[in-house]
Amino acid sequence: MLRNIKISIVLVAMSIAFGVVSGCKKFTEPEPYNPPVMEPTMTLAQFKAMYKGTPIEITDDSIVLEGKVISSDRTGNVYRSLYIEDETAGLEVKIGKTGLYNDYKLGQTIYIKPKYLCLGAYGESVQLGAVSVEEKYETSYIDAQELINRTIIRGPYGEELPPHEITSGSMINESMVCRYVRLNNAVYQGGADGLRTWAVKQDASLGIEAAYGQQTFKVDGKEVVVRTSGYAAFADVEVGMETGDVCNITGILTKFYDTYQLVLLQVEDVEKLD
Repeated sequence: MLRNIKISIVLVAMSIAFGVVSGCKKFTEPEPYNPPVMEPTMTLAQFKAMYKGTPIEITDDSIVLEGKVISSDRTGNVYRSLYIEDETAGLEVKIGKTGLYNDYKLGQTIYIKPKYLCLGAYGESVQLGAVSVEEKYETSYIDAQELINRTIIRGPYGEELPPHEITSGSMINESMVCRYVRLNNAVYQGGADGLRTWAVKQDASLGIEAAYGQQTFKVDGKEVVVRTSGYAAFADVEVGMETGDVCNITGILTKFYDTYQLVLLQVEDVEKLD
């Protein structure tokens, strides 16, 4: 008798469970991502060469650019910019959003149809953005999502690009700007104003504002400044080197007027050598 009651209870429970499951909406798998494949009409180097010292609003609808993503703002050290690279050059694209690493993965192919955008420069470094309404800036951030969707097209995922190996000072030149590089045997020169961390992290309790940090290195005598945001996740991490120490550093090479700078994607990309 007791055994029959137990069996009945189990059967009722199973019936209820089946009813609950069958009454729920069936889970629908998300549509697979089918990225477009487009044919570029010019290289990044050719496109950047269109800039002759004054901003250019792009009106040609036939231009298609292609590059692979080499930047990530996951750690907060890249801010509202996407860097891409092809076989000829690198390019900074100013996008007015944060969390870009969620949409544009390292190694992913990106196509750009730059009509309605503006090719300009900041600190004599060419960049692509929206048309600026401020005279002091040649480009602005591409803010409107509709414009982002129309001009920045996500292509296939792919392998991350390996860094360009920089082994001599002469290799640090205009052709390497906005490209993913590794500075080999970089010699530490010290931090600006004696700063021992990568940047100055905000501390409201002490009244400290976030500020960029600058750590200087030399490769074969050529100076490069590692510039780090005070909002980077590793802003308050100790550099951990003394003047004269040697390391390999990987990041995105940029330029501000005559100063070459390196942007770290993560602090683990600094490898101190024995």
